[in-house]
Amino acid sequence: MGTSPELMCCFCPAPFKQFLEAVTNMKFDEEPNYSKMISFFESLIEPCISLRPIRIDGALKVIAVGQKRGRLVINLEEDEQPTKKVRLGNPATQWISVYNAHRPMKQRYHYNVADSRLHQHVEKGYEDGLYISCVASAANLWALIMDAGTGFCSQVYDLSTVFLNKDWIMEQWEKNYYISSIAGATNGSSLVIMSKGW
Repeated sequence: MGTSPELMCCFCPAPFKQFLEAVTNMKFDEEPNYSKMISFFESLIEPCISLRPIRIDGALKVIAVGQKRGRLVINLEEDEQPTKKVRLGNPATQWISVYNAHRPMKQRYHYNVADSRLHQHVEKGYEDGLYISCVASAANLWALIMDAGTGFCSQVYDLSTVFLNKDWIMEQWEKNYYISSIAGATNGSSLVIMSKGW
């Protein structure tokens, strides 16, 4: 490991350094001593143990990959039918977090856009409730990403033959717009997007 445990854990409590040292000193095929690893952190959690008990029994039990939990076998008389199936295992005692990565989004991209067609693409996006979230340039052609989830409420842009039209930018700042995206082309022109909102 290129970074030493001392440097990596210099702002952390001592148990983090001890844990990192123990893990990095293990051999590849060595079985971890989970009890020892967990014990490093006991000094950090001990004061609030009554408020937040930590169960480590699951960490001590090693389950082979692909192994399934068994079902409870109930001895029944010959003519008896089971009323329900009971699964063995520990009840869930951990937090389970479910995340939704993002709201459904509406996004559009344009690439290889010449200067003369830029206005057409941008205005069509504005009509559809999309705002420019990103711009780029290659070989004096533009690429635009337009998105409905930017949080912008208004947007202006300037395609200038000089790199960064300072007067136009200052004028838009006076109107409470701020630069939200910018790109320059190899011919020296620039595309500056300024937005309101968020």
